[in-house]
Amino acid sequence: MAFDPEDVRAYMVRKGMRDADDRSPITPPEERFYAAYKPRDDARDAQEAERKRQSDEMWERSKAAQAKRWQMKEHMRKAREWGRENGFFVGTRGRIPARVWTGYQEAIGEEL
Repeated sequence: MAFDPEDVRAYMVRKGMRDADDRSPITPPEERFYAAYKPRDDARDAQEAERKRQSDEMWERSKAAQAKRWQMKEHMRKAREWGRENGFFVGTRGRIPARVWTGYQEAIGEEL
């Protein structure tokens, strides 16, 4: 099986088995090493890229969920204020009464 000498040379340099400025011809043992280990390394690199993609995707979902929690927390604070301003008894913590929550949603014109 014939391989592109430049690919073999670059792989051997990456593995630290050849100097970058060594332009001597590729030897049969180097070709065998390339044939034996390059597919494994490519598969490992592809798995690592997929793990990184999944990790990045999970991070983005986490950041979006965190932003949504902060937004909801702000709406809850404003709903409590709205309820107090409109004569409802609303505690500083815990569940917001349904009529306060629906009244707040109608006041801002948004379904939360």
